[in-house]
Amino acid sequence: MNYTKLIFSFRKRRQNLLIFRNFTILLVALVLLPAGVSAQKGNVSVNINNGTVKTFIKEIEKQTRYTFVYRNNVLNDQAKVTVNCKNKPLDQVLSQVFTPLNVSYSLNNNTIVLVKKEVQQQKKSEKKTIKGTVTDGRGEPIIGANVIQEGGIGTITDVDGNFTVTADPSKPLDISYIGYKKKSVRIGASPTVRIALEEDAHVMDEVIVIGYGSKTKRDVTSSIGTYKPGEVNVRQVLGVDELLQGRVSGVNITSASGVPGSKNRVSIRGIGSITAGNEPLYVIDGVPINNTSGDTGAWGAQSMNGLNDFNPSDVESIQILKDAASAAIYGSRATNGVILITTKKGSKGQAKVSIDTNVSFSNLTRTDKLDMADTDLFLEVLNEAIDNYNLQTNSTQARIDNPAPGKAQTNWLDLVLRTAVTYTTTASVSGGTDKTNYYLSANYKHNEGVIINNLLKRYNLKVNLDTEIKKWLKVGTSLNLSYSRNNRVPTGYNIGTSVITRAIEQRPWDSPYRPDGEYAVGGQELANHNPIQALNEEDVYIDNYRALGSLYMLFNITKDLNFKTTLGEDFNYTEEHIYYSADHPYGNKVGKLIDGRKSYASTLWENVLTYKHSFAEDFSLDVMLGHSIQKDVTSSAAQTGIGFPSPSFDVNSVAAEFSDVSTGLSSFLLQSFFGRLSLNYKNRYLLTGTMRADGSSKFISNNRYGYFPSVSAGWNLGEESWWKFPQTDVKLRASWGCTGNQGGIGSYAYQALAGGGYNYNGENGLGLTTAGNRDLKWEKAQQGDIGVDLSFFRGAITFTADAFIKDTKDLLYQKPTPATSGYTSQVCNIGSMRNKGLEFTLGANLGKGSFSWHSDFNISFIRNKLTALLDNNEILTTSSMHALKVGEPIGSFYMIKWKGIYQSDDEIPAKIYDQGVRAGDCIYEDVDGNDVIDENDKQFVGSANPKFTGGFNNTFKYKGFDLSMFFTFSSGNKLYELWTGGLRMGNGTWPILKSSAESRWTGPGSTNKNPRAIYGYTWNSTKFVNTRMLHDASYIRCRTASIGYTLPKSWINRLHIDNLRIYFQADNLFVLTKWPYLDPEVNVSLSATNMGYDYLYPSQPRTFTIGVNLKF
Repeated sequence: MNYTKLIFSFRKRRQNLLIFRNFTILLVALVLLPAGVSAQKGNVSVNINNGTVKTFIKEIEKQTRYTFVYRNNVLNDQAKVTVNCKNKPLDQVLSQVFTPLNVSYSLNNNTIVLVKKEVQQQKKSEKKTIKGTVTDGRGEPIIGANVIQEGGIGTITDVDGNFTVTADPSKPLDISYIGYKKKSVRIGASPTVRIALEEDAHVMDEVIVIGYGSKTKRDVTSSIGTYKPGEVNVRQVLGVDELLQGRVSGVNITSASGVPGSKNRVSIRGIGSITAGNEPLYVIDGVPINNTSGDTGAWGAQSMNGLNDFNPSDVESIQILKDAASAAIYGSRATNGVILITTKKGSKGQAKVSIDTNVSFSNLTRTDKLDMADTDLFLEVLNEAIDNYNLQTNSTQARIDNPAPGKAQTNWLDLVLRTAVTYTTTASVSGGTDKTNYYLSANYKHNEGVIINNLLKRYNLKVNLDTEIKKWLKVGTSLNLSYSRNNRVPTGYNIGTSVITRAIEQRPWDSPYRPDGEYAVGGQELANHNPIQALNEEDVYIDNYRALGSLYMLFNITKDLNFKTTLGEDFNYTEEHIYYSADHPYGNKVGKLIDGRKSYASTLWENVLTYKHSFAEDFSLDVMLGHSIQKDVTSSAAQTGIGFPSPSFDVNSVAAEFSDVSTGLSSFLLQSFFGRLSLNYKNRYLLTGTMRADGSSKFISNNRYGYFPSVSAGWNLGEESWWKFPQTDVKLRASWGCTGNQGGIGSYAYQALAGGGYNYNGENGLGLTTAGNRDLKWEKAQQGDIGVDLSFFRGAITFTADAFIKDTKDLLYQKPTPATSGYTSQVCNIGSMRNKGLEFTLGANLGKGSFSWHSDFNISFIRNKLTALLDNNEILTTSSMHALKVGEPIGSFYMIKWKGIYQSDDEIPAKIYDQGVRAGDCIYEDVDGNDVIDENDKQFVGSANPKFTGGFNNTFKYKGFDLSMFFTFSSGNKLYELWTGGLRMGNGTWPILKSSAESRWTGPGSTNKNPRAIYGYTWNSTKFVNTRMLHDASYIRCRTASIGYTLPKSWINRLHIDNLRIYFQADNLFVLTKWPYLDPEVNVSLSATNMGYDYLYPSQPRTFTIGVNLKF
């Protein structure tokens, strides 16, 4: 390999990065640059004959830089005017038009303000009592409609739709209600009025994005969750998936950690598979993406989240296809559900510019839970441990005195933690004409982590463009460009454990530096690795480039028939740089560099034919047929260099030697045929059927194609003639479908694979590395769902409930193989499982006058269990603390049960006493009753899966103020403290948690919580994985609290700003939990069979944000 060429190519890419960054900044600057400093009065030429005032206003705005501002009641913009002038002063032309209309005008900066002239000074109008009734179009009364007059006077209608208000009869009354168009009515001399409101189809018939199309909400027959981010109470997040936390029933998202960019664990309706992947399919603007990790894997810590490459501020809406009927149209990738992400588009009108900028400050919370024993307490416990050891073994181990009397104790957490600062700015411009719309945005995020040196910088550029070339042809494109640099820190196995663990497991008198300023060495001067040395003497970063784009052409063949062809590309390129200096514990005293690169390219070509037709207004037909082909190609390379002349030359071209050179290449092809048929009779009876056939290169030819059908039906009771509740809508739904899963098994799982690195008699050779399985087949799931959608008071209150059962068979798993086979495992179809659950969502939109209240609540109860496993349904151990067994949920803990502390020697069975167990030691349940504690005493003791999850939100608005509180909760899941080991009164020689030291056993009856201190003894610590370290991880979290104020338009009009909102937000404000340490919501492993343990990664920080949003 030409290493010089390789390193120069790396440097060239870094130069390209600078070009890319500078180009992005320049482009944003050009987009946001004002068209001019100010407009001049100047002269205008107008030629309008019997045209409207509105036409005249547009012509003036076109020729000048003025914008007209006026209230609707100032003039009738449809009034006819005639103006013929050439190069006349603007003042003169305005006077000619508006003086006859009894309208005065004033020119302020770039604004022309129109005001109604007062013919004469009128007496102050007297208020009168006005009575009225508000009804819908069918004459039915509307309960709770708002009746308001300018100045704050107002009331709401009663149960009969009636209202009484004391108001000025010369001014209009504004009547509004959710689900209806707002109406303004002048009362005049009449003391009573009857007002009929018109239904607002935009509210009642909200458009829902579904796979390969869209439907109105009333026509949807399957279970689809929807979330639309607004301006109020939207979390300041890095990844798009984080927006959904707690927002949609059946969707559970567990935060990975507080490290910027870490991947979250996302599940829809529970666990979808054992090892074939549990992540849903993400589809962004119609292009399915692979949410692969952005790193090459060389760093070996937490996976990175591919959704971080997209700016959450660009998201318009998110739809979650939860049941099989909605998801089956995506076939083999839909078992875990589908998340459809739709980004913002422009709309007809003048260009709208939006700028949102904020700054955040973050700190790790609950760090008092990690307080360690100080020098006096530590030595007290340590010497007590020595005394107990000497007493029990007749030894003479010497007690230990303070080795550093008078020395100030080091707060190691303060040395590795900081207040993290994050800056975020998003600028966008959107608009359109009759035939074209556009949306362009740019984003920059500077996201510090709470551990020093941890920093993620991201740049985004987003473009959406749609244009009508001909009446029969529309084309469009969607493009997302992203670059990020992630400076990472050890959070897992890179220094044996996390940075935080290494910080707290130092002895109280330890210091990171020697008196001469050199690092104290872990394992010699220190108890373990020096975390300060590790952080300062490594340079680790990931450069990630991503481009996701699509181009479509839509042919309107007839009024009812259209054809759409789409070409999409998702390209991701990553460079990973890991440099350990000579002073780093892993630097081998000469320096070490791991350089890796990885590229991923997914190409999609999709063709869809759609036919929609209505027959006699009673029956409608919607047919869709499609074909797609998608090819994924992944390549990677990595090499390790050792020995560098200087830390300044951390490039492998100058390394003294090389090792661990590796390359990889894989590809995967998926070809699909799909279709959907939807029938609608009188908007009452709905029926939908779908079918998809997927052919995957991951399977042998006779198992290559999988078929995934679905059917669903709905009944809108509110459309029946006998329905007597006009303000209430009820829809019943039922569905069944089949989906598939092929994730997590590699591109060549059915084939035996060979690899290099084998030597025989000094010769380089190949060897079989992977056992193929020619019988491998699709993992399939069948799911049934019944649901009801309720809407009261025209949408003021909504309720949705779903019940489902999902059976998955032919589970894919790396089955252990006999050692004589030469392999450790083989991918096989080994069993089946069942998920079942209930989901509930309740929403309310209430208000009176200037006050409004939006509230929503969702909760999900989901159960999982294995129904078949292998050939004999045996227990299959998947880790030291997990196992699989029929009847138990996946993710179950399998370990020895801890039952407390022996209070006296008389309680201890003889065989256990002979092993050295004494009063003050742990009691473990002896399942088989043989007085021997071993692997045979393991039992199932709970699951990492919660019994129920959900969220609730309240948003209040009053005039310009808004206040929101958003909570999430989880209950019933267990979490194991993997990091504590000897820190909880184990062998008496390690630093000790203060809480454990203070609650240790010191004599009969002293405690039943923590064991005695005894030197060099593992019975109480590492000898058994047991439930003493397993805790209830239920929690209620205040996910977000925010308050904002939108300035009155009268304050900002002169600044030419349409909207200005200032806001303050707190994320992760507090958490209520029994978990005894940092955070119960952690996600070390993405594996369904190996989840639910805490490695003391940095948890979610508490973050305070202040920001401003401008629109003009």
